[in-house]
Amino acid sequence: MSSTFSISLPGGYGGVGPAADTQLGMDEIVAAQQAAQAFKGGVPALAQAMGISPNTLQHKLNPGNTRHHLTLRESIALQRITRDVGVLRAMAKALGYVCVLATPDQGEGDPIQAFANFQGEVADFSRAIADAMVHQPPSPNAQRRIDYRAQEVIAATCHMVSTTAAMVPKRAT
Repeated sequence: MSSTFSISLPGGYGGVGPAADTQLGMDEIVAAQQAAQAFKGGVPALAQAMGISPNTLQHKLNPGNTRHHLTLRESIALQRITRDVGVLRAMAKALGYVCVLATPDQGEGDPIQAFANFQGEVADFSRAIADAMVHQPPSPNAQRRIDYRAQEVIAATCHMVSTTAAMVPKRAT
């Protein structure tokens, strides 16, 4: 017998997963602008945390402004401070990629443990899908759980690949 439970955002499933992705057509500056506006205290508080002028940051976040631009370092600082990776997601989407939260390898280089972790994640993902399909249509929380479990399968897959790659003998040069 299986059971499910609900956890509200942001601490629950998908708090930083695919459900938080950018809206269709959203560009990087709009994503940065929204992150700044959602930050406690808005643009002035964010500018102070970033160590720049609020007026300058406001200009850099204005999609219609062609003179002031957010630098890459400022974009990273904005995302770290706000804990909103919408800019990263918008950039990835524009280039045809998706973002996956990096998690530490639980196998610690042991291929058997990495494989067991991978299989466990696949099982959890399968349960999330099966539980969601019981109710039609699936609830938003069920979809967040599927998204979260999918992210974990992807991470476990990457760990399995890196663990086996580390075992391949190095060719003499």
